[in-house]
Amino acid sequence: MPYRAPRRKSLMHRLSALIAAALGLACGYGFTRYQAALPPAAPLTIPGAAATADPATDSGTGTDSRLPGTRTVRGVRNAPARPEHPLLAHAATLAPLTLPAARPGGPAELDALRRRAEQGDAAAAREWLQRDARCYTMLRLTPEAGARLPTPGFQRAALRGRSRLPALAPEVVAAAAIQDEAQRRNALAAAQQSLLDECRDYVPEPPQVRYALGEIAARLGNDEDFWRFINDPPFTASQSRDTQQAVDWARRAPAMVYARALSGDAQAALALGLSYAIDRPGEIDGSRVPRQLPAAIANDPLQAYRWLSVFLRSNPDADQAAMARALLNRVGAELDPAQRTEAERWSP
Repeated sequence: MPYRAPRRKSLMHRLSALIAAALGLACGYGFTRYQAALPPAAPLTIPGAAATADPATDSGTGTDSRLPGTRTVRGVRNAPARPEHPLLAHAATLAPLTLPAARPGGPAELDALRRRAEQGDAAAAREWLQRDARCYTMLRLTPEAGARLPTPGFQRAALRGRSRLPALAPEVVAAAAIQDEAQRRNALAAAQQSLLDECRDYVPEPPQVRYALGEIAARLGNDEDFWRFINDPPFTASQSRDTQQAVDWARRAPAMVYARALSGDAQAALALGLSYAIDRPGEIDGSRVPRQLPAAIANDPLQAYRWLSVFLRSNPDADQAAMARALLNRVGAELDPAQRTEAERWSP
């Protein structure tokens, strides 16, 4: 199946950058404001104490939607008025996420999704992220005009599992699973053509666009959107162009997880407990271990013991409970008996 390309798109220059180095910068770097501000964030409420009105943090409805005793820090809405937790203090200096103007001439469907996402449509933000990821992956799989589909590079990406393409495009998975070789080639050719059509005229947006839309989906979408932003954040750790987003995430994500844990989310309590206890996911077994959050949260055995104890009180499944207890025993060795007793009884 020949492919006719309207014009070749150049790949963005790729430079290596270590995620640990980017996260380490989070303690001291400021953030750049971009051209156009995002719409006001939906309120994230956390229980507090005495009520105080603050028009500056109004959600845009004309009323103060905060719970009593809450305030706003940049990056996390409606944090407790007192006491201020270090994770919230770390996020307090964040500049509001903003977006540059949309580029003209890109795929019409992506442009329409972005406009809806900027108005607070979490489903549109989620779909934009999925489509953008597919098209970004297809940049290096776009053949010369006249090339026969499926191209060898596309077949390798579909069959060898080293590319993110199968996870992003279900039709590729279905095609790759066909046993008959001729039928599989035809199905892969059709899948590649479909993706090339979808991504025609695609040019990657600046990295702050993907990051800001990921934050919108996390803040306004479902649980899966939230944890995708935490566990698979919308930046590429190996690219120096995304360093600013990695630095912002290293402050924003811990505060978001902390706020969620205060609302009673057991998985957020577990994520905090693990992150306070370990430096990297490889230290413990478990498929649901947060991959990057531990690099953004300093080790603290007392905080780890507290949050792991909170998690174990939530009646978790057996595998997660076993992992949490093993880690509890490990960090407990660094505490004295009085500290362990206090941590076991502690409630956020």
